[in-house]
Amino acid sequence: MAKKLVFTFIILISSLLGFAQNPIQDSIAPKKATISPTRPIDSTFVTYNAYQFDSIFLNSSKVIDTLTFHTANREVLESYNAIYSTLSNTGLAHKSMRFNYLHQVGFDMTLPSFLAMLKNESNMTAYQSVLPYSELRYVMTTADKEQHLNVKFGRRFAPRLFVSFAFNTDFSPGVFKNSRSLNNYFWVNAHYFTKNNRYGVCAYWYRNKLVMDENGGIVNDEDYSSHTESDNSVINVNLTTATNTVISSGLGFEHYFNLLPQKKVTTKTESDPVEIDSLNLFAVADSLLIDSLSIDTLDHQEMIQETKVRKFTLGRICHRFSYLNNKLYYNETSPSVAFYQPYDTLLNTSKTTDTTLVRAFRNTLQWNSLGYQKYNDDVPFYVYAGVTHGFYRLKHYDYLEGETVLTRNFNQLSVNGGIIVNLFKSTRITGQAELVTLGYQIGDFDIKGQWKQYLGTTRKNYGQAIFDFELKRQSANWFEESYYSNHFRWENDFKAATYLSFNLKYKFRDYCIGVRQTSIANFIYFGTDARPTQHEEMFSIREAYLSFYQKLWRFEIEGFASLQKSSNEEVIHLPLVQGSLKIGYSQPMFHKAATLHPSITVRYFTKYYADAYMPATRSFYLQNEVQIGNFPFIDLALAIKVKKAHIYVVYSNMFLLTGNYNSFIAPHYPMRDSRIFIGVNWRLFN
Repeated sequence: MAKKLVFTFIILISSLLGFAQNPIQDSIAPKKATISPTRPIDSTFVTYNAYQFDSIFLNSSKVIDTLTFHTANREVLESYNAIYSTLSNTGLAHKSMRFNYLHQVGFDMTLPSFLAMLKNESNMTAYQSVLPYSELRYVMTTADKEQHLNVKFGRRFAPRLFVSFAFNTDFSPGVFKNSRSLNNYFWVNAHYFTKNNRYGVCAYWYRNKLVMDENGGIVNDEDYSSHTESDNSVINVNLTTATNTVISSGLGFEHYFNLLPQKKVTTKTESDPVEIDSLNLFAVADSLLIDSLSIDTLDHQEMIQETKVRKFTLGRICHRFSYLNNKLYYNETSPSVAFYQPYDTLLNTSKTTDTTLVRAFRNTLQWNSLGYQKYNDDVPFYVYAGVTHGFYRLKHYDYLEGETVLTRNFNQLSVNGGIIVNLFKSTRITGQAELVTLGYQIGDFDIKGQWKQYLGTTRKNYGQAIFDFELKRQSANWFEESYYSNHFRWENDFKAATYLSFNLKYKFRDYCIGVRQTSIANFIYFGTDARPTQHEEMFSIREAYLSFYQKLWRFEIEGFASLQKSSNEEVIHLPLVQGSLKIGYSQPMFHKAATLHPSITVRYFTKYYADAYMPATRSFYLQNEVQIGNFPFIDLALAIKVKKAHIYVVYSNMFLLTGNYNSFIAPHYPMRDSRIFIGVNWRLFN
């Protein structure tokens, strides 16, 4: 026990040195899939995969987290190993305090400021449960009318037919003026395989609707930090009649066909000699030449069919189709207020109804070397190649004409490919590339590679060393290039940006430590005028990070930390240190019929000039006037598990009890006040 305590103390001290990704399962030499999760769980588990077929065949199924330790994670942003800058209420715009560039090569349909709240084909899951699986989550506050409801369901409806869906609604009126949020999503997917697994098809549909009041932040930060007024609803804010609405929806399907059947049929002949009398044989020989005798004359033959499983296949052909539709609305009945005056001249001084519509149609045709076998991240060899065509339509609303007149169409053709190679059961090399060959953003490319070296053997596991590499050429996206609205208008001719990233990390079980460097030339960002601008000189962002999870007797400890620095702090502002630490304790009760689990979570980041938020463009931009940080955000939780139900109470942001109200999480946006949350998570298996 003493050695474990010393080891834990060393880990806690070293956690100030780095940041990490989400904890990943034990790092051991590749092995076959198991029927149980690597972490202990406290109830029946259900597996799931990412949506696309390649994930189902290439990766081991993931296990739904049923640990009581994570029960009280009531907000989606708590699921990531990062601290997010956000806007005084749940469900509003957010930005990670860890540097990341979320835009993708090709026509960009992402909405970075709302990415964690939007569901689409890239982050929905396909449950693999023979019995019906249901999960219900409900959270409410005692002070106001904030409520959260989430329902998940998955089951096999027929042999080889699986259906999954999820529904979520989050409503929070907010404690400041004009800070209400109402966010909903619904998604459903289904996948089906033929009996011989030669053909498979899956389809999906999703819809997100985010309705967010925008108050532009507090007019005077001292009104909050001095706490002279205990009622936050009377504090003056910059905007009182602005609303953002984001509707993101889509549908699509994917199907594949294996070029060869799973089993091959061979035919062989077995002959039984026929006894022929010697006299008859000579009699026959008198009339026919002996070498002209038919084989049937001498033998009795039998045709036998033999079925064998193929060791090699010619791979499969895959086709994917997707339709995406983003609708962005910004409404303001008082566009002439002082908040907007430093920016572009208004086109309509009486009302703002900015509308941007973006639609996408994509088709991908691909060949890959997969066959019928499923792998657990240890496919000996895998390669794919394909081509994607996209058609995109973009519309802006013109206030001078009173109708939608500005329409742009884009066509784009790209080629893509990838490879996975496992060598000597200890080395795994992966790579993938995409190149835009025709149409919009021609010449853009993205090349990624990874070297994963397993250390030790399956009996003596010493973890794994992982090296990631990425080189990307990224042109300005449609939003950075051209925009038209009541408050902002621009036309830019930017050079394509170049990103070069190296990431080296060591992982052992649920511990991860690493360093990363990203070098950027021709960086495109939103400057202090809240408009896109470009920095042509090359600069770098360096980061050291760490994450861990450890269970010691009845204690559980989880945390992450990051140390990051930009070589050009004029264009990128980052906190030098950020981190989180959660400690929980499990106490069985009533002859182990229930478990009591108290926990405490602390989040912290150092002071820095965090990016400000512009509601009219739904974007974060650079500012050099206000620093935030150096404030511990502390949550205290008490959960109880009874069978498959978890009930919990959380007291959030309890450090405010000290009288320190410098709890700003974004410039002019305080973190939400202390409050009590009551929630229940209930999983059903029947």
